[in-house]
Amino acid sequence: MEGRYADVIIDISHEKVDKVFQYCIPEELREKIRIGTPVNIPFGRGNALRKGYVVGLSDEAQWEESKIKSIISIVEKGVSIESELIELAAWIKEYYGSTMISALKTVTPVKEKVKRRKVESDGPAEGIISNENLIKEYSGVTLNQEQQNIVNDFVNDYDQGIRGKYLLHGITGSGKTEVYIELVKEVVKRGKQAIVLIPEIALTVQTVARFEAVFKNRISIINSRLSKGEKYEEFARARKGETDLIIGPRSALFTPFINLGLIIIDEEHDNAYKSETTPKYHARETALKRASLSDAAVVLGSATPSVMSYNMAERGEYKLWKLNERALGQLADVSIVDLREELKAGNRSIISRELYTRMNEAFTAGEQVMLFINRRGFNSFVSCRSCGKVIKCPKCDVALALHSGNKLICHYCGHQESMPKNCPSCGSNLIGGYGTGTEKVEAAVKSLFPGIRTLRMDKDTTGTKNAHADIISAFRNHKADCLIGTQMIVKGHDFENVTVVGAILADLGLFDNDYESAERTFDLLTQAAGRAGRREKPGYVVIQTYQPEHYAVECSKSQDYEEFYQNEMAYRRILHFPPASHMLGLLITSKDEELADRVAADVAVKVKEALEGTKGAVITGPSPAYIGKINENYRRVIYAREEKYDKLMDVIAETDKFFRETYQDTDCELQFDMDPINII
Repeated sequence: MEGRYADVIIDISHEKVDKVFQYCIPEELREKIRIGTPVNIPFGRGNALRKGYVVGLSDEAQWEESKIKSIISIVEKGVSIESELIELAAWIKEYYGSTMISALKTVTPVKEKVKRRKVESDGPAEGIISNENLIKEYSGVTLNQEQQNIVNDFVNDYDQGIRGKYLLHGITGSGKTEVYIELVKEVVKRGKQAIVLIPEIALTVQTVARFEAVFKNRISIINSRLSKGEKYEEFARARKGETDLIIGPRSALFTPFINLGLIIIDEEHDNAYKSETTPKYHARETALKRASLSDAAVVLGSATPSVMSYNMAERGEYKLWKLNERALGQLADVSIVDLREELKAGNRSIISRELYTRMNEAFTAGEQVMLFINRRGFNSFVSCRSCGKVIKCPKCDVALALHSGNKLICHYCGHQESMPKNCPSCGSNLIGGYGTGTEKVEAAVKSLFPGIRTLRMDKDTTGTKNAHADIISAFRNHKADCLIGTQMIVKGHDFENVTVVGAILADLGLFDNDYESAERTFDLLTQAAGRAGRREKPGYVVIQTYQPEHYAVECSKSQDYEEFYQNEMAYRRILHFPPASHMLGLLITSKDEELADRVAADVAVKVKEALEGTKGAVITGPSPAYIGKINENYRRVIYAREEKYDKLMDVIAETDKFFRETYQDTDCELQFDMDPINII
């Protein structure tokens, strides 16, 4: 893109990055300047020569032309990592519909004074060194043939100059981490650097231990508990070439490596990779863009790949690698317990008879148990305990959400109906929202098994700095017999003495009022099943559910991803949900309810105009958001579904322009979310 004018930012790493300055581009430089180009400019009243970066191009002057200064020159040898990250920010701005300032703040670390942490001579900062037993365990791993074939394929591509996009689909316990380590070793041998993304802070200790055994003090760690200054310090180390590898959550993706050669996204299906704040970027798509700018390869890995990624592999966009065998141990035996039958048999405990038997056997043998409950859907949907019927939207086939006043609402189309007194399917009065929590499960375990030592891992018990690591370490060292927790306990952990895993209420996540609820349920149940039987001892998994016939539950029993994928894609195609179509969410917020409604109605008209004549486009709303009011702000949402991504980009451009021209100075905001993974 060329332009007559450039938006220039002076210091992209300053905490108050909130202003750009417009400069005229001399005619002789117009074909050479693009977003990210470093330029020399006159700045301030004294026209001091300063270095800045171009962050936007246009043909329209924002000021009187006579008052706009001109760029003096392009900085010689100025193409740097800053330029690359600015170009990435510009892509985020366009792809996810944010401001450039917001995108820049996302990709650039902030300078801030930092209290220096003690650094050991043989490893990363104090408090990050991982469990010594783990380091010994993983320091001498030999790859099996399946793992080695993948490494060989990667090296062959890499040495031919192919920076591929790969999806590693490996069953639980198949040794994906060992493959990651070898891939990083290969790129480091070639003078390159690597980024490994992990979704949960709870996984950091285990993952770091495996990598640290190989890379020693050439690792940097990022996590959400670091201050801005501490994060900047780690990024500065990376920029200076003092580290070869950085491990962390999605923000680690913006590490300023000058010779980036590989990005790995572990547990790539995890929703933690999608930002919940503007810009609502997804680490997966953003990693692919960063890799294309850096000439790096991308590896996505999971035992339960996202439907989006597997669809890309099916279409040939990603090369698919598979690990079909466990590196150690065997897949657990999985049984499904129908809680409707438990109720008929008179068992009103949240622990089924079969799960009780398995737990008792494990405790007697000195083995350990994990009990998992997905609290995400706690009391949000309505079902019948007698027949299992869930009240769904007649238009969208997602569960209706229970709101105050006994109203059932669909958060995609706005459909509403009253809460029934009896089940529409069987007439039973055993209908309502239901759920349980980790504390209730812990109390039941202690009541049924007096003397058994328990640990609980949820938001209430992990609020302090090292709580995740402390709980995991205590359980690994058998200081407890039973670990009870939410979804954070089932992702990637490797406990050799765990032989029984129980999913207390699989249904709690199955009807989360959005189109990805079945996918998340299958992921979590399959991941949970993967925690048992990871060494010599056989494993047993008990899934307790009111919906035993649902394909997400049935497929998790056999860990049959292919069958689940085919069922789920059929559902997505029928209702035009991603990846069968793209979906754009538009969120309008205001403290003035009448204004929010008016703006939402006007924006909906513009959305319809932008998609007019587009065959197959589906537009719903405006309607109240999933949470209709937050912090005195009223929230209204519109969804647009369309197969062609470019059409939805046109919607963003046209509605954003209309909003800025019409409502810019009002108490109202418009946000965009492309292919949202949760209801807005």
